[in-house]
Amino acid sequence: MEWNNLLTMKWIKIYKNIWFGLFALGFLFLFIQEIPYLIMPFLNLASNPIMEMVHVYPILNILEKIVGISTIIAMVFIVNQNTKPFPFDSLKEKLFFILVIILLLGYYIGWVFYFSGHRELQLVLTTLVAIPPLYYTSIGLWRKNYIMVILGIIFLFIHIANVWTSY
Repeated sequence: MEWNNLLTMKWIKIYKNIWFGLFALGFLFLFIQEIPYLIMPFLNLASNPIMEMVHVYPILNILEKIVGISTIIAMVFIVNQNTKPFPFDSLKEKLFFILVIILLLGYYIGWVFYFSGHRELQLVLTTLVAIPPLYYTSIGLWRKNYIMVILGIIFLFIHIANVWTSY
């Protein structure tokens, strides 16, 4: 079996070029985004408002989890037939991948500020709340995974609303 076939597998055709399958590198993209949460317990933060948030509207929290998880599931298990594991053929694909990298860097910069005690709502909303859904939406655009794009946009609005009302 070819390397590309191991990274992007197509199992069941859903509609036209959309397949239920596996984008194995999706797990790597998820892991990269979750790194700050993995190191957080070792930092012994005096306060941690993100992890101690009391949700004012539990329904927003539930919807946020459902749509966020659905976005990740779409990234890993929805595959466009015409997409390679690392598509860089067109200028659009290159620009969307560069956007993924820029968003990830902005996200990490936000965590550096957060871990150093800068926890203002505006900073948290723009770097730690808005960027993850935009990161996943950009991955969806790069991979031509439009189900993921739609879910990512919905996730963006719900994620911002949930944190904005509860932070």
